[in-house]
Amino acid sequence: MIAFFFQHLRSAPLGAGIIATLLVSSLLLTPHAQAHEIRPAYLKLTQIGADEAAVLVNDDDFVADQDSTYFEASLRQPQIDGRFLGLDLGTNCISQLTSANLSGEALIEISLLSCGDGGLQQIDILGLDRTMIDALVSITRLDGSESNHLITAQETSLDLSSTAATLPAYLLVGFEHLVLGYDHILFVLMLLYLVTRPRQIFWVVTSFTLAHSLTLALSALGFVIVAQRPIEAAIAGSIVLLAYETLSDRQSLSHRFPALVAFSFGLIHGLGFAGALSEIGLPEDSRLGALLLFNVGIELGQIVIVIAVLALLFLLRKALGTRVSMGSRQVLRALP
Repeated sequence: MIAFFFQHLRSAPLGAGIIATLLVSSLLLTPHAQAHEIRPAYLKLTQIGADEAAVLVNDDDFVADQDSTYFEASLRQPQIDGRFLGLDLGTNCISQLTSANLSGEALIEISLLSCGDGGLQQIDILGLDRTMIDALVSITRLDGSESNHLITAQETSLDLSSTAATLPAYLLVGFEHLVLGYDHILFVLMLLYLVTRPRQIFWVVTSFTLAHSLTLALSALGFVIVAQRPIEAAIAGSIVLLAYETLSDRQSLSHRFPALVAFSFGLIHGLGFAGALSEIGLPEDSRLGALLLFNVGIELGQIVIVIAVLALLFLLRKALGTRVSMGSRQVLRALP
């Protein structure tokens, strides 16, 4: 199949050559990269009582102050290119590391935060500014209330005393997962390359959206449990298959029923989204709300990608000065 791509690279017009180059690159990179490489760090802060703090430390010399505020802090940092990021937690509290372990492809460090009577006011993810990822922060208080925040590589500090409104964290995580996930972007590009009319574009994008929203919800809520390795391989396979289809002139199932193909593969991509979400989890008191925000973030990211592609196609179509349809297949093939 790789030979097929290179053959078309030499003989295809410029537009198809551009697509083929992207596809060959993704095909060659797939065996060496996971389908979802960029995942956020995750900090879970759970307020605990003085007695629980003493148990967590498990040190006879530790004396808990009944008037102090304590948090159990769990910092999960992923591997990128086989290396951990070297992130550290900084707060206004006294921190004591109690354990560290490897779980899958992540390093999880558990610490006790002793915040005195002033409480937890400031959170810093040290070293985050050297990365391309964000950190999702989930805070659970003694009364059971939960709050979620997003710390970015551009703004690595979180001031909990501030009352300024921020965009919901799960919305931003979903958005970034889509726009930074080359696998989903390539798949959407391939879908757009197969269709030629606005109505087809609408149904293809809608079918993909409905399908991945369905399996994302079923998996995130525990109704469907699937290992991620096969899902990641299937996602890569869906890109390779559509790559072959876009460079083929035969009227295959993908050309005749693109919406059906988009829906079928969308079910698999939704399980991939759920795998990313499972690494940070859903808050217990607002699981449905957080899931909805994550999915809306994905849809917003997808809309941004589709609009950007269609805008580029519109400019190319205008530059050609010919009456070609809006589909990327027709526009790109009209290039010299």
